[in-house]
Amino acid sequence: LRGVNTLRGLFSPALLVASMVGFAGPAQANPNQRVLEGVYTYQQEGLPEAAWSIYPVCVPVVGDLRAEIRDPVACQLTVSSTPNAVAKGGIAKLTGGQWAYNINSVDGLTCPDGSTAPLFETFKFDGNTLTGVRTVSHNQSCGLDPMLEKRPFTLTYRKPLPIPVQQYREMDRQNGDAA
Repeated sequence: LRGVNTLRGLFSPALLVASMVGFAGPAQANPNQRVLEGVYTYQQEGLPEAAWSIYPVCVPVVGDLRAEIRDPVACQLTVSSTPNAVAKGGIAKLTGGQWAYNINSVDGLTCPDGSTAPLFETFKFDGNTLTGVRTVSHNQSCGLDPMLEKRPFTLTYRKPLPIPVQQYREMDRQNGDAA
């Protein structure tokens, strides 16, 4: 009986650890996701068009130390938008197979009385289809009910960036300095 209780005592923590490891697996990446670069037109129904300038910054992933792996997961996109555009920019990272970033504005919501309240926005978009969803939400504030609204948008390539971008900086292998 004592041996059975000892086995039960060891089995429970082992099962717990095994289940935690199963849920803590690596994030699923979309290796086919395109890294965007250039000036794009942001279009969302009910809003004026905005220009998004997208600058990629990538870091090569070192696999087995024999070769660099150039994977979109190791990139982030700096999105800047035209001044006063409703669709503001941010730093997008590849999350769940889509590029995504959040904006948490302390004064993003204009209340009926003219005052402002916090607004939270998430932009998620696919680099291959150039389609995305802008999620806008706020708590109950200034007499308005809480809201969560998803609005689709599209991106259209307009032109290259005014300043050329080197997505991956080449390293001088002899002295480790950036080329």
